[in-house]
Amino acid sequence: MASEPPLQRRPLDTPTSSAMGLVPPVGGDVLIVEDDRDVSTLIEKLLTREGHRCIKAQSAYEALVAVRTMPPGVVLLDLSLPDSQDLELLRKLQQVEPRHRIVIMTAYDNLDIVIGATRAGAFDFITKGPDLTERVKVTVRNAFAAIAQEQHVSQLATSLARRDRYTSLISHSSAMEPVRAAIDRLSHSRVNVLISGQSGTGKEVVARTIHDSGPRAQGPFVAINCAGIPDTLLESELFGYERGAFTGAQNRKIGKFEAASGGTLFLDEIGEMSLPLQAKLLRVLQDGRFERLGGNTLVQTDTRIIAATNRELLGMVRGGNFREDLFYRLAVFTLTLPPLLERKGDIALLVEHFVKQSAREESKSIKGVTPEVMRLFESHPWPGNVRQLQNIIARSALQCDTETIALRDLPASFVQELMPLGAHMAETSGHTPRTLETVPAPSVVAHHENDVGAQLRQGSVTDRLNAALEFAFPSKDLLPTVEDLERAGIRLAMRRLDHNMQLTALRLNISRATLYRRLDQTESSLPRRPGDL
Repeated sequence: MASEPPLQRRPLDTPTSSAMGLVPPVGGDVLIVEDDRDVSTLIEKLLTREGHRCIKAQSAYEALVAVRTMPPGVVLLDLSLPDSQDLELLRKLQQVEPRHRIVIMTAYDNLDIVIGATRAGAFDFITKGPDLTERVKVTVRNAFAAIAQEQHVSQLATSLARRDRYTSLISHSSAMEPVRAAIDRLSHSRVNVLISGQSGTGKEVVARTIHDSGPRAQGPFVAINCAGIPDTLLESELFGYERGAFTGAQNRKIGKFEAASGGTLFLDEIGEMSLPLQAKLLRVLQDGRFERLGGNTLVQTDTRIIAATNRELLGMVRGGNFREDLFYRLAVFTLTLPPLLERKGDIALLVEHFVKQSAREESKSIKGVTPEVMRLFESHPWPGNVRQLQNIIARSALQCDTETIALRDLPASFVQELMPLGAHMAETSGHTPRTLETVPAPSVVAHHENDVGAQLRQGSVTDRLNAALEFAFPSKDLLPTVEDLERAGIRLAMRRLDHNMQLTALRLNISRATLYRRLDQTESSLPRRPGDL
C-alpha cells in the first residue's frame, strides 16, 4: 500500500484571511478543551489579550455542554481526555455545531492522528512544543478568518436569494402585487404569518419564499399538513415523544417544533386542527416551550410560525370551532392569495414553467403546448388553481410523444370537464348516447376547435374508438351497453356502404348469416331504408 504523502502545514506568518481581504473578527469565542490546568490557563491568558472570550472545559462532558451555547467559534481540543478516546469527541462536536473550527492539540507529532483528525473534519492541528503560544495565536486567527469567509459567502448567497425571491412565484399579474409587497415587508420581520386562499393557490410556495427572504433563511423550513394526519398522531408529530410514551415508542422522537427551531414551521390547513390541540399550540406560541409526549421536561424552541388555511377562520372563531386567542397569535400578519381565475395573465408563464419541469422529469424534449391547448387553459376557471394546472400538464407530458402538447394529450377527464360533449349534444340536439353516432362530424369538430376532430381521425381504429367513447360518455351513468355499441357499429357500416349487405358483412368481418341474425335482433330499432336513417 502506498504511504500517505507528508502533511503540508500552513506558514505561520500567512493568515488565510489575506487572500480574501477579510479582517478576522475580534472577540470571537474560543473553547479550550484541555485537562492540564497550566496549559489551559496559559492559552486563556494569551487569547484574552487577543480580544477573545475564552471558555474552559476539562472533560468531554463539559465540552459538549459548553459548545451547545456557543456561536460559531474555535475549539482548541486536546485528544487526551479522561472520558473520551481518540477522535470520538471531535465527531460529537462536529455533530452539535458543524460551523465550529476545531483545532487539535497533541503532545506528539503523530502523523496517523493528524491525518485521521483532518479527515474527521479538524481545521488544523498544533503540537504542544516550545512554539505553542505563537502557533495558537496564528491558528486561531486563521480559523476565525475562515469563519468570516464562510459567513461572507453565506451573506452573498442570502442576498442573491432575496434578490431572486420572486422566481418561484412565477407571476407578473397585478393581482399578485400585494403578495410581493407583503413579502418585502416580511423579509425584515420575524412575526407569525397567516396565509389564506383556495386550495392549490400556492400557499406553501409563498411560505417558503417568506422564509428564504427573511432573517431565518439559514435555518430549517419544516412543513406539516394538519388535515392529512389524524389528531392523535398530529400531536406527536408536532411535539415529539419520549421513549415508552406509548406502545411502540421504542426511542425518543424529535417533533416538528424542535426540528424547526431557528427556522420556520409551516402549518398547512391549520383550520382542521382540533380545539384541544389548538390549546397546546397556543401555549408554545406564548412562551416558546413545550413538553414531548410522555415527558416532563420543558423543551425550548425558537420557531417562526407560518400558518395557512382555505377556510374562513374568523367565521370559525364566531362559530366556536377555532380559538380566538390562537387566531390572533397566528394572524399577526395576514396574507390572502388570489385564485388562478384572477391571475389569467399568469397562465402562459405557469404553463411554460410546468412544461419545462415535466419535460425534465420525463426526459422528453417537450417545448410547449399548441395554441388550441393554450386557449383552453386560458378559458378554464381552474377550480383547483395552480396545483390543478401543474397536475394537468404533468399528466399530458406523460402522454405526449412530440415536442408540443396537443389536445389529444390532455387527460380525457379534463377535456370533459372543460367541454362536456355528451351534455352539450343532449342540450343542443336532443341526442342520447345510443343515437350519438348520427351526429354530423362537423359539429364535433367545431365544438372542439378542430383539434378533437383531428384526434378522432388519428391512430389505429382502436385508438380512435377509445377517443370517441371517452368524449361521448363522460360519466359512468352514460356508459353504453355491448348491444348499444354493436347496434351503433352496424348502423354506421350500413350507412357508409349504402346498405349493401354483402359488403357490410365483409367490412365487419362477420358472415352474412350473422349479420342477418344481428339485424333481426335489432330490427325494431334499426330501419332498413336509407330514408329512415
